[in-house]
Amino acid sequence: MKVAVIGGTGRMGKALAKQLSRNNKVIIGSRDAARAQAVAGGISGAVGMDYVGASTEADAALFAIPYSAIGEASALKKELSGKLAVSLINPLKLEDGVLAYSLDKGSAAEELAMLLPDSRISTAFNHVSFLFFERDEVTPIDILVAADSRQTYEETAGLVKGIPNLRPLYAGPLSQARAVEEMTAMVLNLAKLNGTGSLTTKFVSTRDSARH
Repeated sequence: MKVAVIGGTGRMGKALAKQLSRNNKVIIGSRDAARAQAVAGGISGAVGMDYVGASTEADAALFAIPYSAIGEASALKKELSGKLAVSLINPLKLEDGVLAYSLDKGSAAEELAMLLPDSRISTAFNHVSFLFFERDEVTPIDILVAADSRQTYEETAGLVKGIPNLRPLYAGPLSQARAVEEMTAMVLNLAKLNGTGSLTTKFVSTRDSARH
């Protein structure tokens, strides 16, 4: 699959693009095509383009951009029509030394769905630090995926499972994206307040524990 990482020159974008390149043709998308090409040069088989070019060439797009830049997605409505668009966007703000969720209602993923009404929208990878993806071998992690249809979930899950040690879990419809995005603030705060280094999620099943 051809996967565009919109915002692929940022820390999360670069790290995730590196992992996705194991089983996909990765296109680094940036406002600056030259910068995208420079980053792509460090990822096996990747190419770099501006946002429009990357979205046109891709079968699916991951949005690894700051929430402040989410409005830029509207310019890609035509190029991403009928395609999967995955939101990694987390609307966070700093309050009294800790991170807090910045939206009064809804979620970044639902906002992206309004900007890209002809695309299939999901949210995934939100609650994982880029530091985990920079490693050659990713720690076993559960990736929560919210999407309005099971088909969109399965498409997103396919991308997740293409990275070794990642397990996708269906979190429900896109209305649940807010809970997934809010988890990011909690995970980052836990790491900071407890001095643990970066944390992420791994859910344990009673089926698993029963085997021990």
